[in-house]
Amino acid sequence: MKGKHELEKLADDALSSIDNIGQVEANEFLYGKIMSRMQARQVAERQQFNRLMLKLSMVLTLFVGINGVSFYLLHKHRQHPQQAKQVNGQAAFAQEYSLKNSTYGY
Repeated sequence: MKGKHELEKLADDALSSIDNIGQVEANEFLYGKIMSRMQARQVAERQQFNRLMLKLSMVLTLFVGINGVSFYLLHKHRQHPQQAKQVNGQAAFAQEYSLKNSTYGY
């Protein structure tokens, strides 16, 4: 077994070696590569978000357009209804099935 004096000397050597450690600088190439990958990922996420927003805005525009056209057509139809006579009873049945008084109608 080692003595107390030897253990203290080893501990002091370890502590003194830690004191002499300086800050290490990263390689410029490695730093640039890491930064470019981080920026590329951010750009890809932004592009994906922009595509999603473009698709949603197109769907919303299409929805508003269809509603506007249908509102216009329904409004136009209500202003100018067809001027057809209301036919009741046997006349309505004959008109529905294209029945006429002539015997040569078929």
